[in-house]
Amino acid sequence: MLLVACSLRSVGVAERMVVVRLGRRARLRGPGLVAVLPWLDRGVRVPLRAQWYDVVSLDATTRDAVRVTVTAAAIGFVRDAMRYAMASSPEPAVEWVLEAELRRSLAERDLAQLAILPTTGFPELSDAVSARTGIWGVEITEVQVSRIETPVDPGLVRWANELG
Repeated sequence: MLLVACSLRSVGVAERMVVVRLGRRARLRGPGLVAVLPWLDRGVRVPLRAQWYDVVSLDATTRDAVRVTVTAAAIGFVRDAMRYAMASSPEPAVEWVLEAELRRSLAERDLAQLAILPTTGFPELSDAVSARTGIWGVEITEVQVSRIETPVDPGLVRWANELG
């Protein structure tokens, strides 16, 4: 009776459980009660709801060599539960890819182009991030930039004087 009680797990509607038997992929289970045999199986919960990935205070340099600090967030979903479960800690890896792609995208733009980003967003950035995070079963559907700050320094003043 104790073995039965230890082997049952409850899986919610918005998640699935990948049951890994002896280090190999077994099956995708849930929602409901799922049997996970102790010492043979390992149950990995996979969230199916939208997940937020935050980028707080990312320092980057624009194409015209102006340093900016950006705050952004992305919405992602698990599209392949098996890949997600077999990856070791995919959340930090997804955030790292998001930061790297955001930094690359900012480096391709001038400071003047960054002014419209909070309203238009980065439509191509979500595709670029999803292409790299697909190996972990995660798809990024939207990237939102909430704040872009430019520290005032002599280089920025020179840049503004060259424009005007």
